[in-house]
Amino acid sequence: MDILLTVLFVIVALGAGTAFGLRYALQRRNRVLAGVKSPAPLSWLSSGRREARFHRRLRASGRRLSLVPPTDDVADIITRLQIELVELDAYLVTVARRHSSTRRADRPQISERVEQIEELVRRVEERSRNEQVSLDDLSERLDLLEAADEELNELGPTEH
Repeated sequence: MDILLTVLFVIVALGAGTAFGLRYALQRRNRVLAGVKSPAPLSWLSSGRREARFHRRLRASGRRLSLVPPTDDVADIITRLQIELVELDAYLVTVARRHSSTRRADRPQISERVEQIEELVRRVEERSRNEQVSLDDLSERLDLLEAADEELNELGPTEH
């Protein structure tokens, strides 16, 4: 009987551990920014409600933003956008709890803010890509200088 209870306890413990692990993974996936808990319900991962769709768009913007290297010229913008993402996500949860007529009245403003964030993230990404291109240009220039040095070394020492 003790063995049966022990096996049953282990099965229940493994099931509970798996359930908690799955819930934690879903909560992490539902975050707008890595490391910042989201008040959005887990049902928003797949819900068709407009607030849930806004939330998923914010999540996508947050993920895209996290891939942009925070160089000196965009670091402050990235930080401000991250703050805006978290604040708007929390506001979405508040709006979702309101009466439907109030939610409908708030949606145009929310939609505009989400679109603004998406556009700013796109611009920050573009700026970052342009900066990477300029680094590629610097690399190409260094390659040309090294090739020129090799040619000069092949010609031999210069006479004074």
